Amino acid sequence: MTTLNRLGSVTLLNDTMRDVGNLQKELATLQEQISSGVKAKTFQQLNGQVEQYTLLESRIRRTQQFMESNEVAIARMQTADQAMSQLIDIADSMENLLVAGLDAATGTALPLEQQMKDLLNAMASALNTNFDGRYIFAGTATNVIPVPSTDVDPAQQGVPDAGYYAGSTTSIKLRADETVEYDFPVRADDPAFQKMYAAAKQALAGHASGDREEMKAALTLMQQAQTDLNSSRARVNMTFLNVGDINERLGSLNLYWKGVTEKVGKTDIVAATTQIASYEAVLQATFQVYARLSQLRLSDYLR
Repeated sequence: MTTLNRLGSVTLLNDTMRDVGNLQKELATLQEQISSGVKAKTFQQLNGQVEQYTLLESRIRRTQQFMESNEVAIARMQTADQAMSQLIDIADSMENLLVAGLDAATGTALPLEQQMKDLLNAMASALNTNFDGRYIFAGTATNVIPVPSTDVDPAQQGVPDAGYYAGSTTSIKLRADETVEYDFPVRADDPAFQKMYAAAKQALAGHASGDREEMKAALTLMQQAQTDLNSSRARVNMTFLNVGDINERLGSLNLYWKGVTEKVGKTDIVAATTQIASYEAVLQATFQVYARLSQLRLSDYLR
């Protein structure tokens, strides 16, 4: 039997018992982390990473708010784009009607007045498009019908103005992220719509008086409106694409921050399981040492 001195044996026994207690605490902690999925239940258990953890959580929440707001803005712009497509088709129909009205063979028999009024009403309907109960072309006055009537004539025939418009002259301001703020890209008083409306009214006046020069001027103004309509729609699409790009970037950032947060606060199951296996091996060896010491008799210490 191996000879051990008394002081050394007692010290070894105390060390062994202390190691057993510490390892059992570590095992209990790791098992709790695996079952709960988190490393800590309190900030004190985050080992000095509280500030980093709370900052990441705040960034994730803020980014999520921006992403949700951007999704709504994107849906509004998609609705606006659909309305713009309808308005471009209406302007094309107005131009075709004016061309037919100026044709010597068909112009006199053409029911231009009724068709142009129908197209004006269709224009107003498109400009009164709403999203989620709010008028998207009314600026900040989203509860106001932007074009309540098509009976309003321009102050001066053939000169575009916004007399038909009842919405706000201030555009809605939106924020895509912490640094990017932008205006909703179009209102119903946009110069393109003013020209389109004025051209239709001028066409009606010219047709009523039989003034071909007035009709020709209306056709020229309508063609200018068509060019401006395409530019306005391009502005909507550009804003839509920019906000979409920002939202994709925010989504990537959110995934990254969530990953970092999980490293700080979530349990790494593989690493924790490996650590448990290592601790269990140490415990087994410790118990074997303890069992060996327990077999010693008093005579072993007196040698």
